[in-house]
Amino acid sequence: MQYILVDNANRENFYPFSLTRSLAECRAGIFTFQERWEQYLKEATGVFTVPYLQILYPPIETLKTDHPTYFINITCIPSKEIVEAIIALKEGEKLVSDTGKWIASKTKESSLPKILLGELPPIDFPNAAFVNDATHLLQLHKQFINRDFEWVRANRKSIAIDPSNRVVNSEQVFIEAGATVLCSNLNASDGPIYIGKEAVIMEGTSIRGPFVIGQKGVVKMNTSIYGSTTIGPYCLAGGEIKNAIMMGYSNKGHEGYLGDSIIGYWCNLGAGTCNSNIKNTAGPIQMWNESKQIWDTIGQKMGMLVGDYSRFAIQSSINTGSYIGVSANIFGNGLLPKNIPNFTWGVLPGYQYDKVIEDINNWKKLKGLTITDGEKMVLKHLHHLSS
Repeated sequence: MQYILVDNANRENFYPFSLTRSLAECRAGIFTFQERWEQYLKEATGVFTVPYLQILYPPIETLKTDHPTYFINITCIPSKEIVEAIIALKEGEKLVSDTGKWIASKTKESSLPKILLGELPPIDFPNAAFVNDATHLLQLHKQFINRDFEWVRANRKSIAIDPSNRVVNSEQVFIEAGATVLCSNLNASDGPIYIGKEAVIMEGTSIRGPFVIGQKGVVKMNTSIYGSTTIGPYCLAGGEIKNAIMMGYSNKGHEGYLGDSIIGYWCNLGAGTCNSNIKNTAGPIQMWNESKQIWDTIGQKMGMLVGDYSRFAIQSSINTGSYIGVSANIFGNGLLPKNIPNFTWGVLPGYQYDKVIEDINNWKKLKGLTITDGEKMVLKHLHHLSS
């Protein structure tokens, strides 16, 4: 059986993160959307996304066989019951929620409209849950951490916790092989604490769960972290962090506050950078909606959404409910604008493509990697649209 995770029309609700990669790579908790689906399916999956991003993934044609393929809405939250309903589909059937939202299809078709249409009457699946947009991901964050932690604990064993640490509720602390955790405060009374392979938690760090740090992530000395927080693989974390997601390969290595925010891949927050997550009036927050091109009212607490490859200068002051696009090189005095578009230089458009690629490659080299041809093509496409 072949399973393809579909980056459907709702991907625009996940800007800026879905501008540079499929939702398959979005992370909240220990796993990405794709990794979580593969655990339930017990099979590898492919990715079907928009044409300019498909270059980052195997093309759909190479995944086809003479047998029907299962296409699955990646924003649907997987469960044992949903997987059973998907596997039970006949060729030409599709599964939809009780509100009519598409969940999955079994078909030989390879065009998105035909995949969504189906040849036979749809089958209803009640109580299906979806991740609706990027801010909803923050709301579901604790749920994902708890679920992922239980999956890990059921499938492998933690290494011993070093006695130099002060631990509350040690049964809810899981440390992977190769990780180093010394002289830290680990409080898992409000949620689990997961420390990934070869991660480093330096001395004096205080962590309250729910908390996740991925493979080779580093938390610097005397950092204060509150739940629910995910520090993705190869990320560097310092200062004060609360209810935040760093998806992967990003840095917040110094003092400053990060809260109620999502940081994409390959971002950097300079020393002393802080974001606001509540207005002085404690009133409702408006945030820029890039897909709708409007300001949305989103609630009482919200920090920022930061697209891949964006970087902040030291002492940056980030406004409540800020939307930061892709590959912005940000610096400026006072509170920064709440809407910073793709390829901003300072606070204005104008980051030239060749310079964008050069600078991203410099940052990648710091972690032993280089920018890929696929990434260059994606960024060139977005840069052309922005200009």
